[in-house]
Amino acid sequence: MKSNLLLFLVVVLVACLAGVSSDIYIPSIPAIADGLKTTIEEVQWTLAIFMVGLSISQLVYGPISDGVGRRHPLIIGLLIITAGSLVCFFAPSIEVLLLGRFIQGLGAGAGASLWRAIFRDSFDGPQLAKYGGYLSIAIPFIVPAAPTLGGYLQTYFGWRSSFLFLILYALTTILIVFIFFKETSIHHHKERLSRKFIAYAFGQLLSSRVFMGYTICTFLSYGAFFAWFTAGPVLLIKIVGISPVEFGWITLLGGGGSMILAGLVNGKMVVKHGTHFMLRMGWALMFMAGGLMLALKFIYGINTAVIVAPMILFYFGSTLLWPSIFAGAFASFNKIAGYAGSLYSFMQLGGGAVVSALVSYLPETDQVPLASLFMMCSALSWIVFELVVISRKR
Repeated sequence: MKSNLLLFLVVVLVACLAGVSSDIYIPSIPAIADGLKTTIEEVQWTLAIFMVGLSISQLVYGPISDGVGRRHPLIIGLLIITAGSLVCFFAPSIEVLLLGRFIQGLGAGAGASLWRAIFRDSFDGPQLAKYGGYLSIAIPFIVPAAPTLGGYLQTYFGWRSSFLFLILYALTTILIVFIFFKETSIHHHKERLSRKFIAYAFGQLLSSRVFMGYTICTFLSYGAFFAWFTAGPVLLIKIVGISPVEFGWITLLGGGGSMILAGLVNGKMVVKHGTHFMLRMGWALMFMAGGLMLALKFIYGINTAVIVAPMILFYFGSTLLWPSIFAGAFASFNKIAGYAGSLYSFMQLGGGAVVSALVSYLPETDQVPLASLFMMCSALSWIVFELVVISRKR
């Protein structure tokens, strides 16, 4: 029991690392722009560049872990994110901060890529279901709580304190991994790192219309989801005028609460109605959220309620997507799951990088660009699903 709890602690720390690293400083975006004497648009690029590093690293950690195991790549990734956090903490300019965020993304990719594999390695049968249930509660609570913590850190200690927290987080995780975490993989083999096997694995995935269809859907959907973290702080903190702490609590209670509720609803409905129904329902709700945000703008203008209410609906709808997209994409690739997970995560996180970069170029005097992105990305995802995935299965 004690060893299981320690393994679960490692999985939680590793699984939440990328999300916390991405989101904790979001309430500080306006303050960073003032502190480094730069524009908000350039600070928003720190989100995109982090996601670029994070997505690229997915193509490395997954295959390497299938060849040499989980422990060593994980430790290397934790050391890299510690170095990146140090660069961010001492950054004297926006250029150095961008470099630090890219390094952070490269390191955080180890956690994002390996936690599912470590979890599968460590638990099976009833224990897998038991600790999987705990995990489904822990992650949707901890990651949305990061902006809340970041809001308090910004209010009382300034924006650099968020990066100091990440340094301590990474160092604590390294210490726990060194002392308590043993290698969990028993199937890794160096032959899986041969150029021939890599070409075979990625060739199978890239030639699969169903797999690529699902990954394009997650690229677009996650891109829209991540757009909130790029545009939300500017709209609510800079334009509407709420505090960083208030923004953090909105993200935690509104976003995190709707994610947990959607997870419970999905668990009940997917068994009865199937994954295709849940996907269509999710995209419909996301599209409605964008339409609602747009309509409320022209009726009530811009205030906290007309932005947050559609955001909560959007969070709910998007949370219905992830389990069904993941299941559909991986259904036929159990033998190359490490490579499939790498390419899938690369596409998903790449969507966050591309869309957040796009958002930084859009005018942010009101919620119209964000609402339009919600509608466009959800509609395109649904169209790709119907034309690429479903038409292929028929």
